[in-house]
Amino acid sequence: MRIRARLVGLLATVILLVILIGLPTVLLALGADPIPHSLPSLEQIRTAFTTPDDGTLALGAIKVLAWAAWLVLAGSILLELGARLRGLHAPTLPGLSLPQGAARQLVTAAALLFVIAPATPALAQAAQPPTIATAPTMSTTTPASPITSLPSTTTTPATTTYTVKAGDTLSKIAQRHLGDPERWHELVALNPHVASHPDLIYAGTVLTLPTTRQPGPSHPYTVKAGDTLSGIAQREMGDAAKYPQIFEASRSTLQPGGIYLSDPDQIDVGQTLTIPGPRAAAAPPQTQEPAPAAAAPTPPMTPPRPNPRPNPRPDLDEPATAPPAASPIPSEAAQTTPANTSPDAAAPATPAPWMLAGLTGGGALLAGSMLMLLRRRRRAQFRNRRPGRTLASPDPILSPVEKTITAIGAVTAPTVEHMDLALRRLAASAAQTATPMPVLAAVELTATHLILHLSEPASLPAPWDGCEDRLHWRITPEVPLEHIGPAIPDQPAPYPLLVTIGLGAHEEIWLLNIEDLNITLTGDVTYGQDFARYLAAEVACNPWSAGVDVACLGVASELGSLNPDRIHVYGPGTRQNDPVEEFLADAVATIDRAHDADSDVNTARSHQAGADAWPARLLLVDAAAATPALEQLLELVHTQAGHTATSVVVAGARPHTLGTVLHVTGDGRVTLPAAGLDLVAVGLTSDEALGCASLLAHSETLIEVPVPVDESATEGWRSMSDEAGALRAEHTLPRPDPDLDPEPHTTSLLDDPDATYVQAGATTAEDLQAIAPRVNQTVRHAVEEADPSLDDDMAMWWREDSALPKLRLLGPVRATTRGKPLTKRKPYMTELLAFIALRRHGATPEEVAQTFNITKAKARDYVLTIRHWLGTNPRTGTDHLPDARLAPAATIREVPVYQVLDLLIDADLFRRLRVRGEARGGAEGIEDLRTALSLVEGRPFDYPIEREQGGGWTWLIEGTRLDEHLTVAVVDVAHLVVTHDLAQGDLPAARLAAETAILAAPHEEIPRLDLAAVADAEGRHAEAQRILRDEVCNRTDDDSAPPELPERTEQILRSRKGWTDSKAS
Repeated sequence: MRIRARLVGLLATVILLVILIGLPTVLLALGADPIPHSLPSLEQIRTAFTTPDDGTLALGAIKVLAWAAWLVLAGSILLELGARLRGLHAPTLPGLSLPQGAARQLVTAAALLFVIAPATPALAQAAQPPTIATAPTMSTTTPASPITSLPSTTTTPATTTYTVKAGDTLSKIAQRHLGDPERWHELVALNPHVASHPDLIYAGTVLTLPTTRQPGPSHPYTVKAGDTLSGIAQREMGDAAKYPQIFEASRSTLQPGGIYLSDPDQIDVGQTLTIPGPRAAAAPPQTQEPAPAAAAPTPPMTPPRPNPRPNPRPDLDEPATAPPAASPIPSEAAQTTPANTSPDAAAPATPAPWMLAGLTGGGALLAGSMLMLLRRRRRAQFRNRRPGRTLASPDPILSPVEKTITAIGAVTAPTVEHMDLALRRLAASAAQTATPMPVLAAVELTATHLILHLSEPASLPAPWDGCEDRLHWRITPEVPLEHIGPAIPDQPAPYPLLVTIGLGAHEEIWLLNIEDLNITLTGDVTYGQDFARYLAAEVACNPWSAGVDVACLGVASELGSLNPDRIHVYGPGTRQNDPVEEFLADAVATIDRAHDADSDVNTARSHQAGADAWPARLLLVDAAAATPALEQLLELVHTQAGHTATSVVVAGARPHTLGTVLHVTGDGRVTLPAAGLDLVAVGLTSDEALGCASLLAHSETLIEVPVPVDESATEGWRSMSDEAGALRAEHTLPRPDPDLDPEPHTTSLLDDPDATYVQAGATTAEDLQAIAPRVNQTVRHAVEEADPSLDDDMAMWWREDSALPKLRLLGPVRATTRGKPLTKRKPYMTELLAFIALRRHGATPEEVAQTFNITKAKARDYVLTIRHWLGTNPRTGTDHLPDARLAPAATIREVPVYQVLDLLIDADLFRRLRVRGEARGGAEGIEDLRTALSLVEGRPFDYPIEREQGGGWTWLIEGTRLDEHLTVAVVDVAHLVVTHDLAQGDLPAARLAAETAILAAPHEEIPRLDLAAVADAEGRHAEAQRILRDEVCNRTDDDSAPPELPERTEQILRSRKGWTDSKAS
């Protein structure tokens, strides 16, 4: 391959020299001098155009055209060369796309003559197809899975031979002997002598074929002094005559010294044998973990094939709201279990009907990455929100997507973050000690360890625990990150193209480092497309893939809006530049940079070598879109492993495949034949990918809307307020013009002119109209009449011995009751209580069963538990949760419903106080708002982490987003109180209100500006400037530069003297 690349480069170089030097030389030799000896006179010009041409004029025109063509070609070539030498893309000149394209291809091809250097031994090893490396067992409870070292040469798969006959082709041989014509590429991998012309094989040629025999259960044995194969067979298999089976099973196992067994009569101490079948007598289980160096190696084994997308059958015994996800490397947060929670309280049992299969199993890591990205974007959206407004909810059709991401991602987001930080700390450690980064092939995430599988032996510092071969290293999540390496600000992630490929037999997740790899996806077309979509989605979302350029050419077009900063879709009607040529030029430039740095890309990236970053690139391309530039790129990546920072994934089988083949089967599995991996494949269907992209795209753009109202509420306080507790618009009046007196018989919470509050606080006239409109006295009377028991309920709330049960949602979620105490499952039952209590007309048994993914029988059982827990209502003498047939809401809905009566809920009390305070206005209204803020203890719906990781509270995503509305309510009420208190000079009260809002909404901009205004009023100008500089102007919600300031923030900064000096520079 290197020779062919050299020849291509040489030919292109010759063509360039011919164009630049040869063509003008020929023209000059023919007398076509571009510079005339003298200028023609006017008479000569007139004669030339008025007399018949004798050929002189035509010849002159040909000369001019020839020189013009040469000038265009030479200019395009020199422009491309100059840009390439500076590591830039040549600008596209109008009307010259054709010659520039030709020049770009020639220059790129010519570069192969200089960058395709002879491979060093390390690169030669890295360019080989991946194979499996047997690793010492790192577990004592279950056999270790096959450990992949990609690429490596430590194990040879079991093979047979075949002599080619007349009429044979590789696909026919693969069909006949391997059962699948698409497996012809495996024959090419095993027979390098036919790799150059796989379509041309001759009769009599001897081919090596992979064996089709499926290994049964087996176990390893280490040869001891005095052992013979027959003696081992007698002890291990119960029959000395079975020694040939041991010999055959062990021939493919690499032995110490790099040799393989070749004679059954010659075995040496320390060699590893594979014993077919189970042990004759099972040893008792060990209770302590032995040192890795003393552990016996685990032989390759084929894991069972579970159904990748099973049809779930509801379990009738356990409550659940989400399916079980893999639990790799649980962080400290993931392991937290409150003392008042039974271990089985949140144990999920069956998949919920809304669950997206592509984000479960091996895809659970993508759910974690998406959840982290979604939360960052939501924070940025809320940062731009104006008082009195809320964020538009996604289309209801996207609810299953968001619920899946929330339920599954809550479990795996800590794992994603832990692995990202661990690998960055490893890179920081390598940079600190000036050591090269290990050549990572794959990462295995188990329930207890993060395991690195390397392509080349390397020594990692403690606390990494390694095997004797130095190819496999692991740590546990309990290891403090500071022990792995220093915390370097903005330390680049060393392996940005680390992607999940599947789930193993023991629920372990496998991630493959595809940087500097060509991946060809063969097998089932549908599952292959799903697999390619998943790879693109994960690179677009993974935190360690920041800065990666993902180009999709004929593949994964549904993901264009998922993360436009990283992923770009090419095709009809999209960007015109050829991504393959751009990737090829970038790869060549990266090779040059790596050569100048005398380093591989992973090391240079981790050490932050040079003045520029070391970004990675991923090209996903359909096999049908093959171009000469793609062939060059594939060859470049294949021969320059470790130096291109590029990965090419080709979806579909193609001839002359270079690199690694992933075979995706029709039953949803992915196999890496040369590495011995057989996994449940990851994948996103077209609909799943489109749903994920639509949800993430919605979170990227700010869409403000008025807080919704419950149109069905026709009586009581809800009929007067919106979902955040503010007076409905029809009950308010505009604030008066500064030059006019307010309307008679009206009041406002902020009665002074707007200018007073704008000058004193961090607000605008638009804000004041939204949160403190004028209100007619008749509205006050209507609100007070609609909620006559508010004061009594508040008095009961503050009593330590309250006779009524309480449900706290404005902070850590918890319930206080007077009935039968719960001894277990309290978080689960608290959530179920909240679900029923927050539904104004109760919940039917069917609604409870569907929401919590349980049977109606279990729903009835759990409701009975809650009834006993709440106890008897002292106001009526009946249960707080009465018989479903007797509930008041049953009359309205005409079906039995569960309804909780006389339960004090802080979220409702807050909204009741707010609507009454706005209706009252003046000092009475402000006092109501202060009382409302005193109910706030933290972030609304701050539920226990085990419920979040058990898929709990996802029902909040459907319908009205009460969690978001309550956050809006707290921030807006606090902003109003701060603005009032600053104008009145009550600075301690103003600070308390601002800090309460930050407690409930730490990422919103409104309370940060309020707190800066308070600090400024207190004379603490340095603190105000710090808040504005660090928490407003220079604040960023991701790893990028600070975004543009919201328009409201700009307006406030301009209106306050001295604050404009705090803008980011």
